[in-house]
Amino acid sequence: MSTPRTLTLPHGVHPVTLETDRGSFATLTAVPEIGTPLGTVLLVPGWTGSKEDFTPLVDHLCRYGWRTVAVDQRGQYETTGPADKSAYSLAELGADVVAMSKALGGYSQLVGHSFGGLVAREAVLTDPSVFSTISLMCSGPAAFTDEQTVQSLQMLAFGLENLPIEQVYDLKLGHDREAPRYVAPPEDVAAFLRKRFTSNVPVSLAEITRRLTDAEDKTDQLAKAGVRLQVLHGATDDGWPIPVQHAMAAALGVEAEIVPDAGHSPAIDQPAATARLLVDFFHDYPSLTTLVD
Repeated sequence: MSTPRTLTLPHGVHPVTLETDRGSFATLTAVPEIGTPLGTVLLVPGWTGSKEDFTPLVDHLCRYGWRTVAVDQRGQYETTGPADKSAYSLAELGADVVAMSKALGGYSQLVGHSFGGLVAREAVLTDPSVFSTISLMCSGPAAFTDEQTVQSLQMLAFGLENLPIEQVYDLKLGHDREAPRYVAPPEDVAAFLRKRFTSNVPVSLAEITRRLTDAEDKTDQLAKAGVRLQVLHGATDDGWPIPVQHAMAAALGVEAEIVPDAGHSPAIDQPAATARLLVDFFHDYPSLTTLVD
């Protein structure tokens, strides 16, 4: 999950419903006001997150000339989803992303943040023909393995199936507040975080939580998919261990890129630097550097 610093949308970033052959998805979309877009960037958020995790990045990428679309996945925040466990397998979530890319014209530059990276990988493995690139941001090769994290996720999934989601949020918030680095957000952001969490379809959030404890390592398959690959993370990312991310990058035949002065949410912490790493990967456009510098 990322914590937005402001809920005010930048000029040109708008809520738009994306219609696909697998249903409707809530998005934040920005389209360059001048000229033809260089292409489409599709941003997939992570566990307990939403499209708002990318708000400043959507703005920066659009200013580089890219149509940029950040989505809520099925059952996540403002996108509806069924109360059916089978609807939240990685295969189903990946198929949704394939449908999104097709609805946007295909050949998307696909960016998956955290758990969204596992979904993005699944999408590429499902149909690599509709993606130009895939960027795994602060993501990992498979489920978490350390015992404490796995136990915490299992307890959360159990709570989501047996308690009102509002009560689960209160319990989670109480746990988060005990963390040494916890910083209370402004009141409006705190209200948004509560609304976002409690707006999730409980079955969706429970199953996504389980995917973080049972996802298989498909790095080898991704390396053979024929889609250009990027791995990047914040310098102090505390999601998947950084050595694990670097080992994944090596297995994919690339070098992990680091966003300075950023943690697990570089799109929030350092959106300009994150955008630059992404667009430099998409294409080499040195003449555009002054747009966001």
